[in-house]
Amino acid sequence: MNSSLALPVSSIDWTGAYDRLAAEVPMIAAAATRLVTGFAVCLDRRIDLHAVAPILAEHSEAGARRLFAELMARAKVGRGGEMLVDDWPDGAAFFDPHTLPGGMAIGGTSAQAAWTLAAIGAPSLLALGETGPEELAALHPGIGLAESETMLGSPQRRWPALRDKPAHYIVEYTAGRSLPGFVPDRSTRIIVRFADEALHEDAMFDRWVAANGHQLRAGLLSSPNTVPLADLPPALARLSAAARAWRGAGLSVVHLELGAYPWPGTLDATLESLAPEVTSIGLNQNELRGLVPGEDPLAQADELSRRLGVDRLVVHADGWALAITRGDPSIEFDALAMGCLLAASRAEAGSPSSQPRVPAGATFEPLPRPPSEGLPDGRQVVVVAAPYLSKPASTVGLGDSFTAGCLLVHSLPRHRPVLGAMGEIARLNAAADETDRRH
Repeated sequence: MNSSLALPVSSIDWTGAYDRLAAEVPMIAAAATRLVTGFAVCLDRRIDLHAVAPILAEHSEAGARRLFAELMARAKVGRGGEMLVDDWPDGAAFFDPHTLPGGMAIGGTSAQAAWTLAAIGAPSLLALGETGPEELAALHPGIGLAESETMLGSPQRRWPALRDKPAHYIVEYTAGRSLPGFVPDRSTRIIVRFADEALHEDAMFDRWVAANGHQLRAGLLSSPNTVPLADLPPALARLSAAARAWRGAGLSVVHLELGAYPWPGTLDATLESLAPEVTSIGLNQNELRGLVPGEDPLAQADELSRRLGVDRLVVHADGWALAITRGDPSIEFDALAMGCLLAASRAEAGSPSSQPRVPAGATFEPLPRPPSEGLPDGRQVVVVAAPYLSKPASTVGLGDSFTAGCLLVHSLPRHRPVLGAMGEIARLNAAADETDRRH
């Protein structure tokens, strides 16, 4: 498939479009069914790479030197992702004192998505296994936890385990601020782990979903990319069983969000096991490039979606989001836009926002394709421009908030499209066509 060059967006009023969607957030949150999500929860510690890099550069241990070199290599090309450091036993002790003030928060795709929804008053159900005191204290009280087949509680009603699991270190860098030897031109984060970890098992969660799934619409599975290599086969079997159970219970959208996989072959094994079980898969543009090399996101996404055979594939980048779907394009248009709105609001605030809006100073980049078009096999392509901040307050969790926003719209039992109304899509397509002709 060939796709055209990026389309200018100067004649599309994206700010006005997002303002109309933001005004609907309270009503959408109140009407949404509960998003079920598992099985990743951890404690995040934010680290300022600009402050730590000069100290890390002087460290004598081989593992520290290797980590410094990898962090600098990624920052030079604006790459984020996740990495497991298994050759520096003292790495966590080095980073802990450098945690930013107020820089501890709940992490993991499942917990991040539930937090994003709780901030706007939308319901969720999180699979929460044994959880330490700092992890439990970091959970938003509005996140739902299963207490029985019929009862829901909040994190405030749970007893903590004796200790927390090893933290994830969210090492952030900002465009325009210097690092040793260069100045990065993109802001993002690199997740550094010093230990593997298992899935968060929650037997009561499974029982609640089995009993109440007929009332639900959407579920989110986290990738098992933190699971030790030897434990991956049973973890994939567990996630496959959960996806089948969710669909059997009545959920129409079961989404798997990918991420960075530290061990060779584990991403392929995950896709082979889970793609047949889920209806939807999401990933960022760098992850897409790793699976399908190239610089044409639509052609790459089309190849990947056909290879995986999923009904819905979503790609998110700094300045846009794209979906290839067999579903209703008008709903998908709102879903992508809601994801971008919640992620941009979090970028501005540094944490999930209770009042999402287009951030002051946000820009809109050219679209890689027109807002909506059909493919020859009947699938639909939907593209939206995302509000982009070059210097966000924080980059942690933006992809998770994007995914939460998308699934919020898919959680609605009935949705009257806002931006996705066909008249609105036609108007945006016409604006893109007119701008294209001028160039």
